[in-house]
Amino acid sequence: MTITDRWGVEIQTTSEHAARLLEQATTDFVLLRNDPAAVLDAAIEVDPDAPLPRIVRAGLDLFAQTRDAQRAARSRLAEVDALLTRASRREKLHAAAAAAWANGQLDVAARLFDGAVALNPHDILALRMAHDLSFFLGDSKNIRDVIARSRYAWKETDPLFGALQGMYAFGLEETADYRRAEDAARFALRADESDVWATHALAHVLEMEGRTDEGIEFLTGSSAAWEDSFFAVHNWWHLALYLIEEGEPGPALALYDGPIRTSASTEWLDLVDAAALLWRLWLLGVDVKQRAAALVGVLEPRIDDALYAFNDLHATMVFCLAEREDLVRAIIAANGHQDGTTNSFVLSASGAELLRGFSELALGDAPGACERLLGARSRSAVIGGSVAQRDVIDQTLIAAVARSADEGLVRALASERTERKPSTAGSVRRLVEANRPSR
Repeated sequence: MTITDRWGVEIQTTSEHAARLLEQATTDFVLLRNDPAAVLDAAIEVDPDAPLPRIVRAGLDLFAQTRDAQRAARSRLAEVDALLTRASRREKLHAAAAAAWANGQLDVAARLFDGAVALNPHDILALRMAHDLSFFLGDSKNIRDVIARSRYAWKETDPLFGALQGMYAFGLEETADYRRAEDAARFALRADESDVWATHALAHVLEMEGRTDEGIEFLTGSSAAWEDSFFAVHNWWHLALYLIEEGEPGPALALYDGPIRTSASTEWLDLVDAAALLWRLWLLGVDVKQRAAALVGVLEPRIDDALYAFNDLHATMVFCLAEREDLVRAIIAANGHQDGTTNSFVLSASGAELLRGFSELALGDAPGACERLLGARSRSAVIGGSVAQRDVIDQTLIAAVARSADEGLVRALASERTERKPSTAGSVRRLVEANRPSR
């Protein structure tokens, strides 16, 4: 039978309880809290013949971004095939999107979820999936516009309207509409102070506008509301970036040893933040070798996955910092294949050059790193992540140019950075000085 959920969207299920469990999993997934996968497992147990809980469960597998997770998702989707003959158009779109994602076609998956949103703008599951996939694709415009295309249908009284505003805030920030982004994020936080994604969106705005002191106060003051989220590490990472910008690498390193790595998470989401923070500290002359070495055991078994160049760039950072040149060579080789997936396009556009450029800097070839990074950075958005995350590319380029003793280019890049964001003048100076050759 068909049951309508709290957003007015139809679900094919014979069980009211299964529908309510799917609603709970949806809410937890959108707000990045609790354990939505476990709730979906319960829904599947209650009604094994309901397609959507199984499809969404496969999608959650895919967020792990490993070959094992990809295989698990394909297995789940194979079990759904027999149920799709009686499925709704919405469920078929979700299934096709998950299948495309499981086959490495992230761009196709995002378009299919976009189609599900166009079919029903209250499909918050499709909205969140399309929003996140656009983030993985570095598609800033669609991070924003998948929400914009649905907003006409939403009212402030709709469940999770605040969360929708938090998602919209991030898209607005990624497209440099900072005033509207801040307004949307603060609206979301008034609706739910624990909305970790809205917190994250506001943290981005404050960073992009150089409001560092305000950012430190905001994140430290609000942490009790979001620190239990499975996304919390990323907000701690943003706090560490503020501290680095303020010339305080010691407190940033304390955050690394504290909430960023206390749990020793093996999720890519958290490993990327750990790697990026260590790399930024290393660029400033901080000794992080032992901490990087502690991550090698988690990342080495994933070298052959080569699913997402953004992740592999961060693994390369770790291997470089740990002085494991053998693993650097191995991960570059693993990313040499071209199999027609989205990741193949990313590697050909800029990913492969970024992997080599970062490794060349760490291995002592600063001029080689300059050449590669100068060529790749204008195409680097396709590697995915946010503007703030990809900023490490510009920082690495400045370090490489400073090590190459190209004073004209150092001045040019420093000027470019401070013109774009005047508050970075001090941090740019520290970055350049940390990487100048000894006289």
